[in-house]
Amino acid sequence: MPKFVAIKIHYDHRKSLAPYLKYSKAPTSEEYMEYLDLFHEEGIGGAGFHECLNFSVRDNIPTKIYLPPTCIPSDKYLDEEIVFFSFTYKYDKEIPSSIIGVNAAARLVSNGKDSIARNDIEKIEGIEQFHYHAEAPSEFTTLITPTIKYEFKDGIYTPEYASWGYGLRYITEEHAANIIDAAILGAKKRLSDSTVSESIILEREISVLEAIQRRYSLPSSQINSQQKKSNSSNSGWNNIPPDKEVGFLGEKFVYEQEVAYAIKNGIPVSEIEWVSQSDPQSPYDIKTVRITSNGKQEHFIEVKSSRSINESNIYISSRQVNFFQENESTSTLKFVTFISNTQVDTVQEYSLKQLMNEFELIPIKFKLQSFKK
Repeated sequence: MPKFVAIKIHYDHRKSLAPYLKYSKAPTSEEYMEYLDLFHEEGIGGAGFHECLNFSVRDNIPTKIYLPPTCIPSDKYLDEEIVFFSFTYKYDKEIPSSIIGVNAAARLVSNGKDSIARNDIEKIEGIEQFHYHAEAPSEFTTLITPTIKYEFKDGIYTPEYASWGYGLRYITEEHAANIIDAAILGAKKRLSDSTVSESIILEREISVLEAIQRRYSLPSSQINSQQKKSNSSNSGWNNIPPDKEVGFLGEKFVYEQEVAYAIKNGIPVSEIEWVSQSDPQSPYDIKTVRITSNGKQEHFIEVKSSRSINESNIYISSRQVNFFQENESTSTLKFVTFISNTQVDTVQEYSLKQLMNEFELIPIKFKLQSFKK
């Protein structure tokens, strides 16, 4: 039987990230110190930024979960499957008493006394190496947007408590079902009034939440059941990344270029969104801004990265082609090539029309249909 666990973490306070992209990017040194100034002096929670690394979603790579010292399950659950629900503190400055995300199908990878150093993110000079205690499949990891307000005394999302404090709390299947159901309904309601980037993230969120619901046979409300739909036909989740690590580095390089462009042109950094860090199967990786004769304009970038620029190592989905056809004047594809593990050689930029003039699209997947009727 899976264990359903509620833990408390800090809300990601960074203004540079949209609500649906929170926790998707490791902090800079400046962001880390700002975090300490905001929270440590008041003694709310721990004295680290680890809590903001629980929802960086990489395609087919487990999400590494940091658990605050008071939120590590008992050693007897080392071999158990765990569903972690993340709650914010009652005294959080921005999003108090809210349920903000879920990491399902998780497994502890260390006991309560030890943790594992992360080597997949850059170390901040003067700060101890980031650590993690559990892993969850990316396909069962999602933020909950909009967040869910909770009251620990009402018994809806947790058992009724006189007070919670700072530690973890074990909750029942019924509480888990209520959280997932409320999250799905909230996301579907939000979809009708969302931006392009937000709608892509919300569609993935709904798909993940429904997958969690199915995995644990959690009941859903009648309204939710009637609204439930499959996203498999248009999700584009079947991309085959040729090199996951170089793909991440290429996106990071382009994202940093776009942030520099924003700063140079007086554009708020929050308008530059690394969307693929929250939805790896988004039809584009980065939503940015361009200065045009008509003022600021949204612009979408899909990044393709490789060790050598050749068509055998570059893949593009039909969903991406459709998106770039529909947004041809406001979208580009950037091909980033590396000559070493970290050194960029060239960056080539294409519109969809230029891409189609230079490359041929070769189908590599087919749907199977039985001969039996």
